[in-house]
Amino acid sequence: MAQDTTAYNDVLKTVYEGGIRELIPNNFPTLAMFEEKDASPWGGKAVEYPVKVGRNQGSGWGSELGNIPTAGRQQYALTRIPMRYQYGRMSFSAQVMASSEGAKNAFAPAAEQETNGLVNDMRSARARMIFGDGRGVLALVNGAASSTTQTLDSPGGVAGATNGNRFIAPGMQIAMVNPATGLLRSTTFTATVVTAPAAGTTITITPTQSTTDNDYVVRIAQIASTDVSDSSYQKEPVGLLGLVDDATYVATLHNINRTTQPLWQSKVLASVGALSADVLQRGVDLADEIGDGDITDLIMHHSLRRAYMSMMEGDRRYTGADLSNPDAGTRAAKKQKLSFGGIPILVDKYAPYATIFGIDRSQLRRWVQKKGEWMDEDGSILQRIGTGATAQDAFEAIYRIWDNFSIEKPNTCFRLDGVTATVVVAHID
Repeated sequence: MAQDTTAYNDVLKTVYEGGIRELIPNNFPTLAMFEEKDASPWGGKAVEYPVKVGRNQGSGWGSELGNIPTAGRQQYALTRIPMRYQYGRMSFSAQVMASSEGAKNAFAPAAEQETNGLVNDMRSARARMIFGDGRGVLALVNGAASSTTQTLDSPGGVAGATNGNRFIAPGMQIAMVNPATGLLRSTTFTATVVTAPAAGTTITITPTQSTTDNDYVVRIAQIASTDVSDSSYQKEPVGLLGLVDDATYVATLHNINRTTQPLWQSKVLASVGALSADVLQRGVDLADEIGDGDITDLIMHHSLRRAYMSMMEGDRRYTGADLSNPDAGTRAAKKQKLSFGGIPILVDKYAPYATIFGIDRSQLRRWVQKKGEWMDEDGSILQRIGTGATAQDAFEAIYRIWDNFSIEKPNTCFRLDGVTATVVVAHID
Protein backbone atom coordinates (compact mmCIF):
# COMPACT_ATOMS: atom_id res chain seq x y z
CA MET A 1 0.00 0.00 0.00
CA ALA A 2 1.31 3.42 -0.95
CA GLN A 3 2.25 5.89 1.77
CA ASP A 4 -0.06 8.91 1.89
CA THR A 5 -0.44 12.07 4.01
CA THR A 6 -3.09 10.51 6.20
CA ALA A 7 -0.91 7.62 7.22
CA TYR A 8 2.13 9.89 7.56
CA ASN A 9 0.25 12.55 9.53
CA ASP A 10 2.07 11.99 12.84
CA VAL A 11 5.41 12.69 11.18
CA LEU A 12 4.44 15.80 9.22
CA LYS A 13 5.14 19.19 10.80
CA THR A 14 2.97 22.27 10.94
CA VAL A 15 4.77 25.22 9.36
CA TYR A 16 4.31 28.45 11.33
CA GLU A 17 4.64 31.75 9.51
CA GLY A 18 5.92 34.57 11.73
CA GLY A 19 3.92 37.57 12.85
CA ILE A 20 0.35 38.23 13.95
CA ARG A 21 -2.01 39.53 11.27
CA GLU A 22 -3.79 42.65 12.50
CA LEU A 23 -7.46 42.63 11.47
CA ILE A 24 -8.55 45.44 13.75
CA PRO A 25 -8.53 48.83 11.94
CA ASN A 26 -6.43 51.53 13.60
CA ASN A 27 -6.84 54.56 11.33
CA PHE A 28 -8.35 57.49 13.22
CA PRO A 29 -8.03 60.58 10.98
CA THR A 30 -10.31 62.98 12.86
CA LEU A 31 -8.77 62.16 16.23
CA ALA A 32 -5.33 62.66 14.68
CA MET A 33 -6.44 66.11 13.49
CA PHE A 34 -6.98 67.16 17.10
CA GLU A 35 -3.98 65.31 18.50
CA GLU A 36 -1.59 66.85 15.98
CA LYS A 37 -2.31 70.31 17.40
CA ASP A 38 0.18 71.75 19.87
CA ALA A 39 -0.78 70.17 23.17
CA SER A 40 -1.08 72.96 25.71
CA PRO A 41 0.04 71.64 29.13
CA TRP A 42 -1.93 72.63 32.20
CA GLY A 43 -2.78 71.73 35.75
CA GLY A 44 -5.03 73.12 38.45
CA LYS A 45 -8.82 72.80 38.34
CA ALA A 46 -9.52 73.95 34.78
CA VAL A 47 -8.34 76.10 31.90
CA GLU A 48 -10.01 79.52 31.91
CA TYR A 49 -9.79 82.40 29.47
CA PRO A 50 -12.14 85.22 28.45
CA VAL A 51 -13.75 85.50 25.03
CA LYS A 52 -15.27 88.63 23.52
CA VAL A 53 -18.95 88.02 22.73
CA GLY A 54 -20.40 91.48 22.06
CA ARG A 55 -19.60 94.88 20.59
CA ASN A 56 -19.94 98.34 22.12
CA GLN A 57 -23.29 99.44 20.71
CA GLY A 58 -22.83 103.05 21.84
CA SER A 59 -22.54 104.45 18.32
CA GLY A 60 -24.84 105.88 15.66
CA TRP A 61 -25.64 108.95 13.57
CA GLY A 62 -27.42 112.07 14.76
CA SER A 63 -28.31 115.67 14.06
CA GLU A 64 -26.46 118.90 14.77
CA LEU A 65 -26.62 119.66 18.54
CA GLY A 66 -28.65 116.50 19.07
CA ASN A 67 -27.95 113.88 21.68
CA ILE A 68 -25.07 111.53 21.11
CA PRO A 69 -25.44 107.80 21.75
CA THR A 70 -25.46 106.35 25.25
CA ALA A 71 -22.10 104.86 26.16
CA GLY A 72 -21.78 101.15 25.64
CA ARG A 73 -19.07 98.60 26.40
CA GLN A 74 -17.35 95.52 25.06
CA GLN A 75 -18.90 92.29 26.31
CA TYR A 76 -17.04 89.21 27.56
CA ALA A 77 -17.70 85.69 28.81
CA LEU A 78 -15.45 83.26 30.67
CA THR A 79 -14.53 79.93 29.08
CA ARG A 80 -13.80 77.10 31.52
CA ILE A 81 -12.45 73.82 30.15
CA PRO A 82 -12.41 70.93 32.68
CA MET A 83 -10.03 67.99 32.71
CA ARG A 84 -11.25 64.62 31.47
CA TYR A 85 -9.67 61.34 32.56
CA GLN A 86 -9.42 58.19 30.43
CA TYR A 87 -8.05 54.91 31.80
CA GLY A 88 -7.21 51.49 30.37
CA ARG A 89 -6.31 48.41 32.39
CA MET A 90 -4.73 45.06 31.54
CA SER A 91 -3.50 42.01 33.43
CA PHE A 92 -1.69 38.77 32.66
CA SER A 93 -0.06 35.88 34.47
CA ALA A 94 3.66 35.42 35.00
CA GLN A 95 3.37 32.10 33.18
CA VAL A 96 2.06 33.60 29.94
CA MET A 97 4.81 36.22 30.01
CA ALA A 98 7.49 33.56 30.39
CA SER A 99 5.94 31.11 27.94
CA SER A 100 5.58 33.70 25.16
CA GLU A 101 9.11 35.13 25.27
CA GLY A 102 11.18 34.48 22.16
CA ALA A 103 10.26 33.77 18.55
CA LYS A 104 10.54 30.01 19.01
CA ASN A 105 7.89 30.05 21.75
CA ALA A 106 5.20 32.40 20.42
CA PHE A 107 4.27 34.54 17.46
CA ALA A 108 4.68 37.58 19.75
CA PRO A 109 5.30 38.20 23.45
CA ALA A 110 2.06 38.41 25.40
CA ALA A 111 3.17 41.45 27.42
CA GLU A 112 4.05 43.39 24.27
CA GLN A 113 0.80 42.49 22.55
CA GLU A 114 -1.30 43.47 25.55
CA THR A 115 0.46 46.78 26.19
CA ASN A 116 0.48 47.94 22.57
CA GLY A 117 -3.02 46.61 22.02
CA LEU A 118 -4.47 48.47 24.99
CA VAL A 119 -3.06 51.80 23.82
CA ASN A 120 -4.58 51.28 20.36
CA ASP A 121 -7.89 50.17 21.86
CA MET A 122 -8.04 53.34 23.95
CA ARG A 123 -7.41 55.41 20.82
CA SER A 124 -10.29 53.60 19.14
CA ALA A 125 -12.58 54.67 21.99
CA ARG A 126 -11.25 58.22 21.59
CA ALA A 127 -11.91 58.11 17.84
CA ARG A 128 -15.58 57.52 18.62
CA MET A 129 -15.51 60.08 21.43
CA ILE A 130 -14.14 62.86 19.21
CA PHE A 131 -17.47 62.87 17.35
CA GLY A 132 -19.59 62.82 20.52
CA ASP A 133 -21.20 65.48 22.68
CA GLY A 134 -19.51 64.62 25.99
CA ARG A 135 -22.30 62.46 27.42
CA GLY A 136 -20.67 59.17 26.45
CA VAL A 137 -23.91 57.81 24.97
CA LEU A 138 -23.24 54.74 22.80
CA ALA A 139 -26.88 54.21 21.73
CA LEU A 140 -30.47 54.53 22.93
CA VAL A 141 -32.77 51.70 23.95
CA ASN A 142 -35.49 51.29 21.33
CA GLY A 143 -38.57 50.10 23.21
CA ALA A 144 -38.87 48.85 26.77
CA ALA A 145 -37.77 45.29 27.48
CA SER A 146 -37.02 42.91 30.31
CA SER A 147 -34.70 40.54 28.52
CA THR A 148 -31.17 39.52 27.67
CA THR A 149 -31.91 40.91 24.20
CA GLN A 150 -32.13 44.69 23.95
CA THR A 151 -33.15 46.60 20.83
CA LEU A 152 -31.14 49.76 20.13
CA ASP A 153 -31.17 52.77 17.83
CA SER A 154 -29.51 56.21 17.62
CA PRO A 155 -25.85 55.12 17.55
CA GLY A 156 -23.67 57.65 19.35
CA GLY A 157 -26.81 59.42 20.55
CA VAL A 158 -27.62 60.69 17.04
CA ALA A 159 -31.23 60.04 16.02
CA GLY A 160 -31.69 57.23 13.49
CA ALA A 161 -32.98 53.67 13.39
CA THR A 162 -30.01 52.22 11.48
CA ASN A 163 -27.24 50.22 13.17
CA GLY A 164 -27.99 51.01 16.80
CA ASN A 165 -25.29 48.63 18.09
CA ARG A 166 -22.64 50.28 15.90
CA PHE A 167 -20.36 51.28 18.80
CA ILE A 168 -21.09 48.39 21.16
CA ALA A 169 -18.93 45.26 21.15
CA PRO A 170 -18.94 41.91 22.95
CA GLY A 171 -17.16 42.08 26.30
CA MET A 172 -18.15 45.68 27.02
CA GLN A 173 -19.54 46.41 30.46
CA ILE A 174 -22.52 48.73 30.10
CA ALA A 175 -25.24 50.40 32.11
CA MET A 176 -28.47 52.20 31.25
CA VAL A 177 -28.96 55.82 32.31
CA ASN A 178 -32.41 57.30 32.85
CA PRO A 179 -32.39 60.42 30.62
CA ALA A 180 -34.89 62.19 32.89
CA THR A 181 -32.69 61.96 35.99
CA GLY A 182 -29.15 61.35 34.74
CA LEU A 183 -28.94 58.38 37.14
CA LEU A 184 -28.64 54.67 36.49
CA ARG A 185 -31.97 53.12 35.55
CA SER A 186 -31.35 50.76 38.46
CA THR A 187 -28.53 50.53 40.97
CA THR A 188 -28.31 46.86 40.05
CA PHE A 189 -28.38 47.56 36.33
CA THR A 190 -24.98 46.68 34.94
CA ALA A 191 -24.44 44.11 32.24
CA THR A 192 -21.84 42.54 30.00
CA VAL A 193 -22.41 42.52 26.24
CA VAL A 194 -22.40 38.96 24.88
CA THR A 195 -23.11 39.58 21.19
CA ALA A 196 -23.74 42.48 18.84
CA PRO A 197 -25.55 40.81 15.90
CA ALA A 198 -24.67 41.85 12.37
CA ALA A 199 -28.16 43.23 11.65
CA GLY A 200 -27.18 46.14 13.90
CA THR A 201 -30.46 46.56 15.76
CA THR A 202 -29.92 44.49 18.94
CA ILE A 203 -27.43 43.33 21.52
CA THR A 204 -27.55 40.38 23.87
CA ILE A 205 -26.39 40.89 27.43
CA THR A 206 -26.00 39.03 30.68
CA PRO A 207 -27.78 39.07 33.05
CA THR A 208 -31.36 39.94 32.09
CA GLN A 209 -32.19 43.63 32.60
CA SER A 210 -35.33 45.77 32.48
CA THR A 211 -35.03 48.88 30.34
CA THR A 212 -37.19 51.82 29.30
CA ASP A 213 -37.51 53.31 25.83
CA ASN A 214 -34.76 55.89 25.10
CA ASP A 215 -32.56 54.92 28.04
CA TYR A 216 -28.94 55.89 27.36
CA VAL A 217 -26.47 53.02 26.90
CA VAL A 218 -23.09 53.96 28.42
CA ARG A 219 -19.90 52.23 29.50
CA ILE A 220 -19.47 51.44 33.20
CA ALA A 221 -16.22 50.82 35.03
CA GLN A 222 -17.04 47.51 36.70
CA ILE A 223 -19.87 45.01 36.61
CA ALA A 224 -20.36 45.54 40.37
CA SER A 225 -20.69 49.34 40.03
CA THR A 226 -23.92 50.74 41.43
CA ASP A 227 -23.61 54.50 40.82
CA VAL A 228 -23.60 56.63 37.69
CA SER A 229 -20.33 58.17 38.90
CA ASP A 230 -18.65 54.89 37.94
CA SER A 231 -19.86 55.24 34.34
CA SER A 232 -18.61 57.28 31.38
CA TYR A 233 -21.83 59.31 31.39
CA GLN A 234 -21.02 63.05 31.22
CA LYS A 235 -17.30 62.33 31.71
CA GLU A 236 -16.01 62.29 28.15
CA PRO A 237 -14.48 65.32 26.45
CA VAL A 238 -16.96 67.21 24.28
CA GLY A 239 -16.45 66.07 20.68
CA LEU A 240 -17.55 67.60 17.40
CA LEU A 241 -21.30 67.17 18.00
CA GLY A 242 -20.94 69.52 20.97
CA LEU A 243 -18.12 71.74 19.77
CA VAL A 244 -19.73 72.43 16.38
CA ASP A 245 -23.25 72.99 17.62
CA ASP A 246 -26.02 75.54 18.14
CA ALA A 247 -27.30 74.09 21.46
CA THR A 248 -28.96 71.08 19.79
CA TYR A 249 -26.69 68.75 21.77
CA VAL A 250 -24.78 71.02 24.17
CA ALA A 251 -26.58 74.12 25.44
CA THR A 252 -23.69 75.30 27.64
CA LEU A 253 -20.26 74.66 26.17
CA HIS A 254 -17.28 75.14 28.47
CA ASN A 255 -19.20 77.41 30.85
CA ILE A 256 -20.79 79.66 28.18
CA ASN A 257 -24.53 79.47 27.49
CA ARG A 258 -25.15 79.41 23.76
CA THR A 259 -28.62 80.96 24.00
CA THR A 260 -27.35 83.89 26.03
CA GLN A 261 -24.25 84.25 23.84
CA PRO A 262 -25.24 83.40 20.22
CA LEU A 263 -21.71 84.02 18.94
CA TRP A 264 -20.73 80.83 20.82
CA GLN A 265 -22.90 78.86 18.40
CA SER A 266 -21.88 77.16 15.19
CA LYS A 267 -24.27 77.39 12.28
CA VAL A 268 -26.25 74.16 12.00
CA LEU A 269 -28.47 73.47 8.99
CA ALA A 270 -31.01 70.86 10.08
CA SER A 271 -33.08 68.38 8.02
CA VAL A 272 -30.94 68.98 4.93
CA GLY A 273 -32.24 66.05 2.87
CA ALA A 274 -30.53 65.47 -0.47
CA LEU A 275 -26.95 66.69 -0.56
CA SER A 276 -26.13 69.46 -3.04
CA ALA A 277 -23.31 71.82 -3.87
CA ASP A 278 -25.55 74.68 -2.80
CA VAL A 279 -26.07 73.41 0.75
CA LEU A 280 -22.34 72.78 1.18
CA GLN A 281 -21.60 76.28 -0.08
CA ARG A 282 -24.21 77.68 2.30
CA GLY A 283 -22.36 76.13 5.21
CA VAL A 284 -19.01 77.47 4.02
CA ASP A 285 -20.49 80.94 3.47
CA LEU A 286 -22.25 81.04 6.83
CA ALA A 287 -19.06 80.13 8.70
CA ASP A 288 -17.39 83.08 6.98
CA GLU A 289 -20.39 85.34 7.51
CA ILE A 290 -20.85 84.82 11.26
CA GLY A 291 -17.32 83.94 12.39
CA ASP A 292 -14.77 84.82 9.67
CA GLY A 293 -14.33 81.07 9.36
CA ASP A 294 -11.99 79.60 6.76
CA ILE A 295 -13.19 76.02 6.29
CA THR A 296 -10.21 73.71 5.88
CA ASP A 297 -11.88 70.27 6.12
CA LEU A 298 -15.24 68.64 5.45
CA ILE A 299 -15.63 65.58 7.69
CA MET A 300 -18.21 62.88 6.96
CA HIS A 301 -19.01 59.17 7.02
CA HIS A 302 -18.37 56.95 3.98
CA SER A 303 -22.09 56.92 3.14
CA LEU A 304 -22.02 60.70 2.69
CA ARG A 305 -18.94 60.53 0.52
CA ARG A 306 -20.94 58.22 -1.74
CA ALA A 307 -23.82 60.70 -1.68
CA TYR A 308 -21.39 63.45 -2.67
CA MET A 309 -20.09 61.40 -5.60
CA SER A 310 -23.63 60.47 -6.65
CA MET A 311 -24.77 64.08 -6.87
CA MET A 312 -22.17 64.65 -9.60
CA GLU A 313 -22.88 61.57 -11.71
CA GLY A 314 -25.03 63.51 -14.13
CA ASP A 315 -22.12 65.87 -14.87
CA ARG A 316 -19.65 63.17 -15.89
CA ARG A 317 -18.92 63.07 -19.57
CA TYR A 318 -16.47 60.21 -19.89
CA THR A 319 -15.86 56.90 -18.17
CA GLY A 320 -12.08 57.15 -18.26
CA ALA A 321 -9.19 58.86 -19.98
CA ASP A 322 -8.83 55.79 -22.20
CA LEU A 323 -12.24 54.72 -23.51
CA SER A 324 -10.84 51.31 -24.40
CA ASN A 325 -10.46 50.83 -20.65
CA PRO A 326 -13.59 52.47 -19.16
CA ASP A 327 -13.60 53.40 -15.49
CA ALA A 328 -16.79 54.52 -13.76
CA GLY A 329 -15.11 55.23 -10.43
CA THR A 330 -13.48 58.25 -8.84
CA ARG A 331 -10.27 58.86 -6.92
CA ALA A 332 -12.17 57.89 -3.77
CA ALA A 333 -12.03 54.25 -4.87
CA LYS A 334 -8.29 54.21 -4.03
CA LYS A 335 -8.81 56.28 -0.86
CA GLN A 336 -7.43 59.39 -2.52
CA LYS A 337 -9.13 62.46 -1.11
CA LEU A 338 -12.00 64.16 -2.84
CA SER A 339 -12.60 67.85 -2.34
CA PHE A 340 -15.30 70.48 -2.58
CA GLY A 341 -14.03 73.73 -4.06
CA GLY A 342 -10.53 72.76 -2.99
CA ILE A 343 -11.62 71.90 0.58
CA PRO A 344 -10.49 68.33 1.33
CA ILE A 345 -13.17 65.78 2.26
CA LEU A 346 -12.03 63.70 5.21
CA VAL A 347 -13.88 60.39 5.60
CA ASP A 348 -14.04 58.75 9.02
CA LYS A 349 -15.75 55.48 9.92
CA TYR A 350 -16.65 56.87 13.37
CA ALA A 351 -18.45 59.93 11.99
CA PRO A 352 -22.19 60.04 12.76
CA TYR A 353 -24.56 59.13 9.97
CA ALA A 354 -26.36 61.90 8.05
CA THR A 355 -23.98 64.56 9.43
CA ILE A 356 -21.29 66.71 7.79
CA PHE A 357 -18.88 68.91 9.73
CA GLY A 358 -17.18 71.93 8.20
CA ILE A 359 -14.07 72.62 10.29
CA ASP A 360 -11.68 75.54 10.54
CA ARG A 361 -8.65 73.57 11.66
CA SER A 362 -6.85 76.64 13.00
CA GLN A 363 -9.37 76.84 15.86
CA LEU A 364 -8.82 73.31 17.25
CA ARG A 365 -7.10 72.97 20.61
CA ARG A 366 -5.98 70.05 22.76
CA TRP A 367 -5.38 70.67 26.47
CA VAL A 368 -3.16 68.05 28.11
CA GLN A 369 -2.16 67.06 31.61
CA LYS A 370 -1.14 63.46 30.86
CA LYS A 371 -0.55 62.96 27.14
CA GLY A 372 -0.53 59.17 27.53
CA GLU A 373 1.49 57.19 30.07
CA TRP A 374 1.62 54.07 32.20
CA MET A 375 0.84 54.76 35.85
CA ASP A 376 4.04 54.29 37.88
CA GLU A 377 4.07 56.73 40.81
CA ASP A 378 4.91 53.89 43.18
CA GLY A 379 8.00 52.91 41.19
CA SER A 380 6.76 50.18 38.86
CA ILE A 381 4.43 49.94 35.88
CA LEU A 382 3.60 46.28 36.54
CA GLN A 383 1.83 45.72 39.86
CA ARG A 384 1.30 42.32 41.46
CA ILE A 385 -2.36 41.36 41.71
CA GLY A 386 -3.48 40.85 45.30
CA THR A 387 -1.56 41.02 48.58
CA GLY A 388 -0.86 38.62 51.39
CA ALA A 389 -3.06 35.53 51.25
CA THR A 390 -4.77 36.76 48.08
CA ALA A 391 -1.54 37.45 46.14
CA GLN A 392 -1.31 35.90 42.67
CA ASP A 393 1.61 35.21 40.36
CA ALA A 394 0.04 37.72 37.98
CA PHE A 395 0.41 41.39 37.20
CA GLU A 396 -1.59 44.36 35.98
CA ALA A 397 -0.89 47.80 34.56
CA ILE A 398 -2.94 50.95 34.00
CA TYR A 399 -2.59 53.40 31.11
CA ARG A 400 -4.04 56.88 31.38
CA ILE A 401 -4.70 59.97 29.28
CA TRP A 402 -5.82 63.21 30.92
CA ASP A 403 -6.84 65.84 28.39
CA ASN A 404 -9.69 67.76 26.79
CA PHE A 405 -10.47 69.43 23.49
CA SER A 406 -11.96 72.74 22.42
CA ILE A 407 -12.66 74.98 19.44
CA GLU A 408 -11.70 78.53 20.28
CA LYS A 409 -14.28 80.08 17.94
CA PRO A 410 -17.21 77.69 17.35
CA ASN A 411 -18.79 80.19 14.95
CA THR A 412 -15.98 79.56 12.45
CA CYS A 413 -17.39 76.07 11.78
CA PHE A 414 -20.68 74.62 10.54
CA ARG A 415 -22.66 71.38 10.60
CA LEU A 416 -25.20 69.81 8.28
CA ASP A 417 -27.73 67.47 9.91
CA GLY A 418 -30.23 65.08 8.37
CA VAL A 419 -28.34 64.61 5.10
CA THR A 420 -29.81 61.80 3.01
CA ALA A 421 -27.50 58.88 2.25
CA THR A 422 -27.67 55.10 1.87
CA VAL A 423 -26.05 53.51 4.90
CA VAL A 424 -24.71 49.98 4.74
CA VAL A 425 -24.84 48.43 8.22
CA ALA A 426 -21.31 47.76 9.45
CA HIS A 427 -20.11 47.20 12.98
CA ILE A 428 -17.17 49.24 14.33
CA ASP A 429 -14.52 47.13 16.09
